[in-house]
Amino acid sequence: MTFAEDTVPGLLRGIRHPNPAARIRAARGFSKLPNPSAEAFPLLLSAVDDPEQGVREASVQALGAYGQAALPTLAEFLNHPDKYVRRNAVWAIGKFGPAGRFAISPLCHALRDADPRTATGAAQALGGMGAIAGPAVPALIEAMRGTNVVLCRLASKALSQIGTPALEPLMANLRHHDPFVRAEVALALGWMGPLAREAVSELVQLIETYRPKAMAARPAEYRPAGSGGSITPPAIPAAGTQSSEETARVNGIQALGRIGADATSALGLLREIAGKEAEPYRGAAASAIREIDSDGS
Repeated sequence: MTFAEDTVPGLLRGIRHPNPAARIRAARGFSKLPNPSAEAFPLLLSAVDDPEQGVREASVQALGAYGQAALPTLAEFLNHPDKYVRRNAVWAIGKFGPAGRFAISPLCHALRDADPRTATGAAQALGGMGAIAGPAVPALIEAMRGTNVVLCRLASKALSQIGTPALEPLMANLRHHDPFVRAEVALALGWMGPLAREAVSELVQLIETYRPKAMAARPAEYRPAGSGGSITPPAIPAAGTQSSEETARVNGIQALGRIGADATSALGLLREIAGKEAEPYRGAAASAIREIDSDGS
């Protein structure tokens, strides 16, 4: 790119150029200007429907540099027929953080986008808004129950970032019929840390629900710790092969540790697991005990 093309007049000529490569360079050049050009805004807006995909993408990125003035336009682009436009729009909105609250409703709709990257980008954008994105909690809960595993995980993360407005809905879903959902909920509560203190009893119930059968049955040879007796720990699949139920239980144990001192009431259960059960439960419980003890000291 020559010096002339780096100036606003040069970029304005470039965005109208018949050569697609020149239009792409110009659109990218606008996004690098220290101060967005008011004159370029309508041209970039028109360029979002350019026949060349690269021009469309670069134009959306350039519009993101206009700040709040471009937010309504970017929100409209979440319905654009080109998935690459939608991807770049959701990425641009995500850079606003809490200031992007105007786009909460369109982002909730984008969570159901057929394009996985648009949907996951919407979850990340909502999470980046924090508690302001409270109205998005129902849509994120729904996304967490879907079949796109990456979206489920990012929706869980977003809910943890939203914090208090998401706590009660998350606790309710610890009783969801799908153990995969329970696992994601427990993970989100763990990410919340002490903010999820109200969920301690629910997490304990989750852990007890998925107690290995060999432990739940309390066989005749079972002896409390210190009595001299022992039992053979139940067989647990190798790491990476756990079922959703097992993953939910591990995530629940880890969440108690991350909650910290407010999970002291669960120490008895955690010590039992650390002393009697096999991996991965034993290690998760031992780590949780250390976190709780350290937080309370």
